[in-house]
Amino acid sequence: MSTMAHAYVPFEPLRQYETGFLSSGIFPADVDGDGDIDLVISNRGSNDVSVLYNDGNGIYATKVNFPTGEVPRYVHGGDFDGDGDIDLCTPDYIGMTETVLENDGNGVFTIIGQYPLTTPAFSWVDDIDGDGHLDILVAHWDGDAKQPSQSPAKFTPLLNNGDGTFIIGPSSMIGKQPRGGASADLNGDGINDAVIANFWSNSLSVIIGLGKRQWADEVSIQLTGQPRYLILKDLNGDGTIDIAAVDKSENYLWIFHNDGNANFTLIETLETNEIPHSIDVGDVDLDGDMDLIVSHVGSGQQLLFFNNGEGFYPTSQVIIMTAGPAEVKFADVNNDGDLDIVSANINWQERGVSVIMQGLCDENDCNNNGLGDICELPDCNINGVPDDCDISSGLSLDYDNDMIPDECQVDCNSNLIPDEYEIAQGLITDCNSNEIPDDCDWVDLGDCDEDGLLDGCEEDVNEDIVPDDCQCSADFSGDGQVAVYDIITLIAAWGENPIPHSDPVPEDLNVDMEVDIQDLLILIAAWGPCSEYTLPDVDGACCLQMHCMKVHEVSCAILNGVYMGDATVCNEIDCNEP
Repeated sequence: MSTMAHAYVPFEPLRQYETGFLSSGIFPADVDGDGDIDLVISNRGSNDVSVLYNDGNGIYATKVNFPTGEVPRYVHGGDFDGDGDIDLCTPDYIGMTETVLENDGNGVFTIIGQYPLTTPAFSWVDDIDGDGHLDILVAHWDGDAKQPSQSPAKFTPLLNNGDGTFIIGPSSMIGKQPRGGASADLNGDGINDAVIANFWSNSLSVIIGLGKRQWADEVSIQLTGQPRYLILKDLNGDGTIDIAAVDKSENYLWIFHNDGNANFTLIETLETNEIPHSIDVGDVDLDGDMDLIVSHVGSGQQLLFFNNGEGFYPTSQVIIMTAGPAEVKFADVNNDGDLDIVSANINWQERGVSVIMQGLCDENDCNNNGLGDICELPDCNINGVPDDCDISSGLSLDYDNDMIPDECQVDCNSNLIPDEYEIAQGLITDCNSNEIPDDCDWVDLGDCDEDGLLDGCEEDVNEDIVPDDCQCSADFSGDGQVAVYDIITLIAAWGENPIPHSDPVPEDLNVDMEVDIQDLLILIAAWGPCSEYTLPDVDGACCLQMHCMKVHEVSCAILNGVYMGDATVCNEIDCNEP
């Protein structure tokens, strides 16, 4: 059991950034070639990767999303095509593919290949066959099994042709439901081997490489818990590769030492916090040995384990990183020579990435409050300068004097004035009081009765999305006036709507599903000639994004649709190209 200790390494405050939906994998790398570590995040809920570009100080103000296959659980990468930049790959758990994305050299990615594999759970990158080209190594279910989820799975390399295209190599059988894996030369023969964590079979699969793209049958290390993720590294300094793995079900960190021949002994079991998800390795305290960071999706307290120089981990430090850290990595994001910590967070899209840098916050203090600028929050525009300094220096405007830079507040009409301030000061109208300026509510600011009130804010008792002042809804006869015949028509329809769940009848003027005295009073109030502003009763196809509906032109404008013309019909309209 580990001994909790005071922090050995100082860290600056946590910064978090928005990503896609359900972020679970992270890959730190210089993808745009500017010398700084960028962050690539796999978003299993939005089927894409988010690339967060480093400004050079470990600040990530710019993000672009690029599509992948369906449910990319992780993302890794390397120079697959030999052009000097970092390409990407994702295991698409539901899409049943391994997706390869090519870098254009500036950190912009395009899918160039998708390789079919049954339920790929994890993949990583290594030159597994020693030919000088980076391969993609995939742990996935066996599509030939009757019940793939309950059957032994497969380790399959995608072997690089040298140009960024791949062939599916020979597979090796492994345990059930693999969750993580890594590769290294485990027995000192110069050939890379692999180890896979198998969640459902409670085992680690050791796959020894035989050379010439051949692999020995797995050697299974049986465990009592459920391994979720592992790393391979020389932890005790004896020149051989050891294993560290996390146990998701019992909340443990396992340390295995290698005898040099790929025979592993469990030498230490350490307690973690709730639901450990992943692990990474690096010399975080610069004492020459390999430390470990463990992330937990069930806890805001991540654990940094310190190596005592012999491959044992007697002390640990709590690192506060919230929002459900899934995959965690060490990376020097600010180029100061110290390892920082980054993670993909699965619980909150708005905080989908965590970055916590080593340091004491002792550089640049714009407001002389004793806290370094890079550490001081809030910093809503993500420029590494506290908001109050942005405002006091004139770099940011603050019309409403709320100490929040205006560029960080909602400004739907892009006039550099926060919407809330515009509305409060009467600089812009908000006729429906929804805190959205009217010119942002509707593209077409129509006023069908010319009374100065926009169509979207007019009274619409019958809920047909046409202002009541612009229609003569009580004129059932269509003769241009509300008169005796219309009263007789309404009385004839008196009572509850006869057909349950149907649209209201025209005589139900207040659409309460009953023709009664309230409707009669509305009719009497409209008695006489219809208004000169009464609109003709015509409609047409209206494109609402990808959906089409047949409505009046004014209704289409209120709905912010694209009106395709009177008497047009939806089945003749392509709303993809309105």
